[in-house]
Amino acid sequence: MSPTLSSALLLLPLVLYTLHALWRLIASDSLPAVLSFALAYLTLGLICRLALPTLPMVPVWLPLLYPYAWVGVAALLLATATLKVGRNGLRLEGIPPILSIYVLSQLCMHAGVLLLTPLLSGRPAQAYSMLPPLVATGAYLIYRLCLKLCRHQPAFSWLAVMVSTLAAPLLLGWMAELSVPLMLRHF
Repeated sequence: MSPTLSSALLLLPLVLYTLHALWRLIASDSLPAVLSFALAYLTLGLICRLALPTLPMVPVWLPLLYPYAWVGVAALLLATATLKVGRNGLRLEGIPPILSIYVLSQLCMHAGVLLLTPLLSGRPAQAYSMLPPLVATGAYLIYRLCLKLCRHQPAFSWLAVMVSTLAAPLLLGWMAELSVPLMLRHF
């Protein structure tokens, strides 16, 4: 496989994940969501600049290389402003349902990676930092699963919270175990 083709195949999930996040954001027409996504990008850019001060363009391109981190920070910001906990599950006050499911699924995915990394020998955190295309694919799959689970409910159900929190680290670890040998062999 040629280097340009393999690079394009590895960048494709990141580009599609970023475009999907932007599409969800634009389709929602929600000012708090737009502000939280913009503030999350600026926050990640600032953190990247402080972490790597010798590279001048890092604040611009590094958040795009890890779009799931950008969405995770935006989800945390949006949840701190609008999260309501109820008997039927979680919901974001004033946020359209599909964007709410997207944001909460990504927030639960990040919480699962943080909480279960010590129990899974660090595999989810390793995949999170070293395999951006696989994490973007896994994050999208978690969102689609949560969309199916919450299809007829006004809130992000507790079942969806549990599934997305537990399934994400397991999915990331499993995908990393299967795909890394394949990528090393073929790319």
